[in-house]
Amino acid sequence: MPRKLAAFRGHSANFARRALICSTLWAGTAVAVTQANADDINWRQFEGASIVWAYDIHPYADAVAAQLPEFEKLTGIKVTPELYPDDAYWNKLTIQLSTKSPSWDVVGTGIQPAWDLAPGQLLEPLDPYLNDPKLTAATYDYKDFFPALRDSLTWKVKEGQIEAGSGQVWAIPHGFENIQLFYRKDILDKYGIDVPTTPPQMSAACEKLKSADPAITPLGVRGVRFWSSIHTAAISIAKSYGVRDFVIKDGKLETGLDSPESIAFHKDYVDMIKKCAAPSFANDNWYQVVDGINSGRTAMAIDSNMFGFWNDVTGKPASGKIAFAPPLHGPNTKTFESNIWIWSLAMNAASQKKGAAWLFIQWATSKQVELNGAVAGKLVNSPRASTWSDKTWLEYAAKPEFNNFVATFKIVQDRATLAFTPRVGFAEAMNAWAVAMQKMVNGADVKATLVDLASEIRSSM
Repeated sequence: MPRKLAAFRGHSANFARRALICSTLWAGTAVAVTQANADDINWRQFEGASIVWAYDIHPYADAVAAQLPEFEKLTGIKVTPELYPDDAYWNKLTIQLSTKSPSWDVVGTGIQPAWDLAPGQLLEPLDPYLNDPKLTAATYDYKDFFPALRDSLTWKVKEGQIEAGSGQVWAIPHGFENIQLFYRKDILDKYGIDVPTTPPQMSAACEKLKSADPAITPLGVRGVRFWSSIHTAAISIAKSYGVRDFVIKDGKLETGLDSPESIAFHKDYVDMIKKCAAPSFANDNWYQVVDGINSGRTAMAIDSNMFGFWNDVTGKPASGKIAFAPPLHGPNTKTFESNIWIWSLAMNAASQKKGAAWLFIQWATSKQVELNGAVAGKLVNSPRASTWSDKTWLEYAAKPEFNNFVATFKIVQDRATLAFTPRVGFAEAMNAWAVAMQKMVNGADVKATLVDLASEIRSSM
């Protein structure tokens, strides 16, 4: 069931309590109103409209929901949040848009799900709104978003497929995740373990940890039979081995998952999983990864970096104990790679209130709302470069309990980029990769399994 207004009121109440110890947030919010009133658009041009904003239940949504009263005061537009559990939201999003229902005006989406929505023209292109001086404030500064994020959300559809790099803007970054290695300092220090940098080093560290304390799970990683288990550790490390999910060969798109580089990567990765991951690997999603590192049952994890940050917050059981490092890389290179997941706000092409919907998207992704969300400890991976040079945010994120979060973010962000090939049909192919990974971890021959995987993907192209 969606969390509508009642749940939103719950968010507000919780946030207000936290705000008692975070006065800077409200100070920032006041600034937002002042700046918005000085902008050169009429924020009340759609006064009286009512829109629905749908999103995954997520701290990033909390960050916006907590500030909604300011938007409604500024514009006279009523926003109803519909927030759904992660497992239910993505299917419902596809159904809502593919049936061209106008009931949702603004939706949260990720970059990969947006690819599969592209051919049906189910999302509204946002260029006309961004380029209209009557609809977009001069201070919005679209180019303030990290270039890798802007580029990823810009494409054109040609012959039913995505052609990235140019075209129209289909969504606005709202938050994002880059993939990192984060680890329990207390556990590694106790057993004299250096932070690994390659899968073979990680395998050796895991064997040492297990020998010292058999109750510890050395490494938390996702293993479910779903593409989400590929898009964190696996794709990031694979790319450093030279693996590409798809390549152009003889002028045609071709999978690269049975290449020599892919075979080398999977042999090291599968060996690492066998020596490091929990026995429940095949059923582990991000929930289990986060719970393990937070409780101290797991020593290290490779996943979205904000999970480490949120558990370093004062008052959490793991506060101050989690530190950060770049993802692992291949043993024959010193260069790591980090995939990104982009939480974005998009407009339903079937919405009947597009002007009001755009004002909400613009406000929710503005510099001040992003900064407020970051300082509240929610929207910790702001997609705006200005947040990462803001003194208020940097002073907060540099508190001792967050260890080296900011420094590692900046190092990783220089190389963080979309590791997948933009492609309609992404989910089907990457789900097959996740299933193949489970087979290899369970003992199937690596090379033969990858040949079968590549054949399966080719048959669907």
